[in-house]
Amino acid sequence: MAIKESGRCIATSSDSNYFPALIALLRSLRRTNPHIPVIVFDGGLTRRETKKAGRLATIIPKKPFMDLKGRGKFSYIGMVTLLKFETAGLDFEKVLYLDADMVVLEDLEPLFSFPEGKVGVVREVNALKNMFRLQHRKILAESIGIDWNERGFNAGLLSLRPAEWRDLPERARELVGRFGPDVFSKSKDQQILNLIFYGKTHHFPVRYNFSPFYDNDTVAPAIIHYLTRCKPWHRNYPDGRCYEKFRESISITDFPGIVLVDLYRGLRRSQKNFNPDIS
Repeated sequence: MAIKESGRCIATSSDSNYFPALIALLRSLRRTNPHIPVIVFDGGLTRRETKKAGRLATIIPKKPFMDLKGRGKFSYIGMVTLLKFETAGLDFEKVLYLDADMVVLEDLEPLFSFPEGKVGVVREVNALKNMFRLQHRKILAESIGIDWNERGFNAGLLSLRPAEWRDLPERARELVGRFGPDVFSKSKDQQILNLIFYGKTHHFPVRYNFSPFYDNDTVAPAIIHYLTRCKPWHRNYPDGRCYEKFRESISITDFPGIVLVDLYRGLRRSQKNFNPDIS
């Protein structure tokens, strides 16, 4: 399906595993940025899930442009993450890509302001070299002349002009073909995009890609990114304001399974607060 429209849009991608996150993201966007059209690259939603998400966004079925398997502690990152490369094919002047495991709390107008030839991102806490396994760093450093001690960016948020990056999938294939898929098996898209966009990034404040696990509590988040394997629709996700913002953005109608999560979390809290008088 081709989108013929000028202006701006927000894009994301999801499969069934991330459907609870997708619905929470779409609900939060409807609440905070109703004036911006939203596109979902469907990487494996069910018919029922597509129907629900289709009430909040335009759904475009897509398959990843290449096969790149992950391994190690980041193996939970599925192939659907590669669908963000499809933003380069959209017929919009500017596209803001957001990972599905995000909740938006504010107007995102500032994220559409970035210089021509640049890609808007939020810096990571880690250096570029730390995005790659030790055995691969030397191979890359000998072939690619960049500052490996420079901080990279988290690829969960990208703001770009598609017309400037139509060849983005081809660039990714070239890198993987040159160095081999295992070099990029740690975090897949993030490693590739950090190399392709090196020296061409415009940096937004960390509050636009705030991680509850890595960022300072004093930061007032505009977008919460639920990084790590444990997600807020899992019963063991920590209590706190970040969980509450997710829960506010999803209903039982959207995701009936949230009832079981609520019951478990309520039971856990009651057990924690139960202090019998044994005197």
